Amino acid sequence: MYPQCTPSYTNGSNVYTCNNVAIATTVASCEWTAAQKAALRSEVLAEYASEGITASDILDDASTLYNCHTYAWHLTEGYTNQIWINQTNDNGSANLSKYWSGSNACFIECTEASAEKIFYYSGDHSAVKSTVSGKYESKWGKLPLIRHDPTSVPSSYQETYRRYYKKIITITGPSSLCTYSSGTFTASGAPSGYTWTCSSNLTPGTISGNSRTFQANTASTSSWVAIYLNSVELARFNFVVADGPIIIATPQARTATVNVPVTVTPSVTGVTNYRWAISPATSNAYLDNTYGSYAVVTFSATGSFALYGYGIYPCGESGGATVLYTFTVSSSASYSMSAYPNPVSGVLNVDLEELDAASEAFSTSGSSVSGSGGISRARPVYTISLYSVMGMLALQTVTNNPGNIQLDVSSLPSGIYTLRVHDGTDSPPVTQQIVISH
Repeated sequence: MYPQCTPSYTNGSNVYTCNNVAIATTVASCEWTAAQKAALRSEVLAEYASEGITASDILDDASTLYNCHTYAWHLTEGYTNQIWINQTNDNGSANLSKYWSGSNACFIECTEASAEKIFYYSGDHSAVKSTVSGKYESKWGKLPLIRHDPTSVPSSYQETYRRYYKKIITITGPSSLCTYSSGTFTASGAPSGYTWTCSSNLTPGTISGNSRTFQANTASTSSWVAIYLNSVELARFNFVVADGPIIIATPQARTATVNVPVTVTPSVTGVTNYRWAISPATSNAYLDNTYGSYAVVTFSATGSFALYGYGIYPCGESGGATVLYTFTVSSSASYSMSAYPNPVSGVLNVDLEELDAASEAFSTSGSSVSGSGGISRARPVYTISLYSVMGMLALQTVTNNPGNIQLDVSSLPSGIYTLRVHDGTDSPPVTQQIVISH
């Protein structure tokens, strides 16, 4: 004769609800033997055959380790520790109802049609809705786990007195965002397989577990994110996207020289970083940096330009741009330079053209010319250099004949380079950004 289990129960460690509320437990001193499990299975099948319960309805063997409340409210929520949960704790205080009552409840009362959990409130019994239509699943005390009709339970459960509960699904996140800032939103209580969606002024970002980031693009008092499952909205979170304050400043007038970088650092109260934009937005003006506390701008042609700044605040970007600088760009060099193709992979063509005043002062041949008053002047020697983004000299040649100069860059690594031409005078060099792409 094998030893039989006669279980007793002692207090165990707490388990916790989805919102970290403690639930008291007890633990069994022993588990049914295989023979006891088989006997209990046979007893249930014999007694409830008239209720339509068959062997296929027994989903798990009898067990002393967990009860109906543990199965319905704990194990089916993804936990694996088998313990015994009672309706009240040792001092008679509410225990099981913490799952659906109080400010930290995980479940809310609902209709039977939308229920996930069922509580037989006069019979101290819990069940879950089965995936089989019209059926429940519940653990009958120390008996097996059984699939059954809602009323096909032991009479002590008082089957007609039932309440129904479903998971509270929520989304949490910031109540407001500024334009061009991002916020993280977290879904709680949602079943697996849901998808995120949002209002049209937002752009979805990365997903991490139950959380997703969204970037606010334009202001709206009706911004929202939501989660859906099978085209049904499970939860929605409403919030406000607002513009940061627009910068108030008087534009500063500056002069600049073609192909000479200009650095400007504005001083606006309350703003330390900016998003920069230049107008007109043509290839004749190049910003080294789009964001930052300062801007570096280079002009490749003469003309008038305006530099705009959007203020970057802790919560986002200002709702509009402000003209912070105006530029009048002139050329002090005696020549102009253009390089093509750009990007380039093989031969880079550099065209040097002397401006009108210089072309009159120099002859078309020979190493010296006669300027006004018969003074002989040497033709300038042009040094053409190509520098890497780290400032290292990658290629260099010299010539005293303007026109088309060809540089073979096929052996240089792909990257961003600076083409620099200088005529040996006090005038600043002419530069152009070149992209080598193989």
